[in-house]
Amino acid sequence: MAIEPTTTENGLRLGDIEFIWARNSRDFFFSNSILIHDSQTTIVDPSSNFTYLEQLASRKVVQQVLNTHYHVDHRSLNHLFRNCQFICHEKDLAAILSFDNYLKYADSERNSDYVLWLKNIFSSLEILDGYVSILLKDGDLVPLKDHAVRVLHIPGHTPGHLALFFEDIDLLYTSDIDLTPLGPWYANISSDIDQFLASIRRVKLFHSRYYATSHGGRIYDREQFLEKLEKFESAFEKRDTRILEALNERPRDLKELSQIGIIFKSSQLSDPLKACFERQMVEKHLERFEKQGKIYQENGIWRLT
Repeated sequence: MAIEPTTTENGLRLGDIEFIWARNSRDFFFSNSILIHDSQTTIVDPSSNFTYLEQLASRKVVQQVLNTHYHVDHRSLNHLFRNCQFICHEKDLAAILSFDNYLKYADSERNSDYVLWLKNIFSSLEILDGYVSILLKDGDLVPLKDHAVRVLHIPGHTPGHLALFFEDIDLLYTSDIDLTPLGPWYANISSDIDQFLASIRRVKLFHSRYYATSHGGRIYDREQFLEKLEKFESAFEKRDTRILEALNERPRDLKELSQIGIIFKSSQLSDPLKACFERQMVEKHLERFEKQGKIYQENGIWRLT
């Protein structure tokens, strides 16, 4: 008999799998967590609800912490869970082990608004350099005793970005293929548009009864998920089109292209952090177009071929 979801005080539960919805703030964007009740109890991405996760940590019921990728909004509360095994994909390992490596994955400008924001967040949340006990790769089973959770490597957002298939409840968790209205986020040096698109295609072909993501407090059925995913994926093409239309009007440099509002609304770009994300994502599109032979750069100015 199929397991039906039930609402809890902090989110939703399907059998032994508990979803803890994120409680966000104006200053920081948290992510959903998943608590796997098992003889080897595991928490996925502890970054959702400080009060509840602190209580869990104090009870010492969690033996393992799994991070679906290295981003700070997915591991901001890792430090609560002492004496646990930590798990991630090998391609995100370096950025979890060292904050200096995190910055190298994030931005080439060492004093950008993004880097300064990261330094402030890591300091204010007391996020420490991590350690990792177990490395995962595509197709692996998460080391649990009572449940089967299989790893899907879905790079693009980060090199080691993971989805998790909970076989017992027939649910695919797609982490930051997150269906948010903004669309895909790839504002790190380590992000890759083509890998992101390939990962979306893989997820689209994966059949399960339920789907969940790291942002947004709900479970989707397949029809709902695919409808949202189609819109999420289409953001890449819309962004491509806007950049090519702008270059068709006249040649432009990266700074000018980053002020149009390709990713974020132009009114949002007064926020230095969003402006930094805009620049890095627009640059990703330009580099991709250049490889495709659609544009070329001359003295910092981008032109159509």
